Amino acid sequence: MLGLVIALAAAGCGGGSDEQTAPLRTGVYEYELTEQYLLDSGISEHQAATESGAHTTTLSDDGTFVDSWRTAEGQTGSCRGTYEGGEGSRVTFKWTSGCFGDWEMSYAVEGDQVTWSDQKPLPPYESDEDQKVTEVFNSVPWTRVGDAL
Repeated sequence: MLGLVIALAAAGCGGGSDEQTAPLRTGVYEYELTEQYLLDSGISEHQAATESGAHTTTLSDDGTFVDSWRTAEGQTGSCRGTYEGGEGSRVTFKWTSGCFGDWEMSYAVEGDQVTWSDQKPLPPYESDEDQKVTEVFNSVPWTRVGDAL
């Protein structure tokens, strides 16, 4: 499963460009979701308070991932799931514990930074609200900070 993600042929970014993105690599990634960003993006006060903060996501070579975070107030959280590559630069994430609302999205890799686009929630959580949450939580870039252990 992960071998597919790592071995993805670099896909074009669209718009008629011949430029290609590097494949998504396993490893440890960090990104920040501030409470204010979540609130300004229409996320509920409760969800913004409990899921904001510094996130660390580990993509393992067995096709699993862990997302853990610490809020500004020191609360922590963690969820686990699986991921796999699709066509081109698409990847699908599915939760297996702690969270719900699976999704897929496209990525572009430049150096150690991954940017995300074309986010789409997957059934059965695919309402307009699910679309908004999927886009908000997955629109910030991830920075690769190390190898997965």
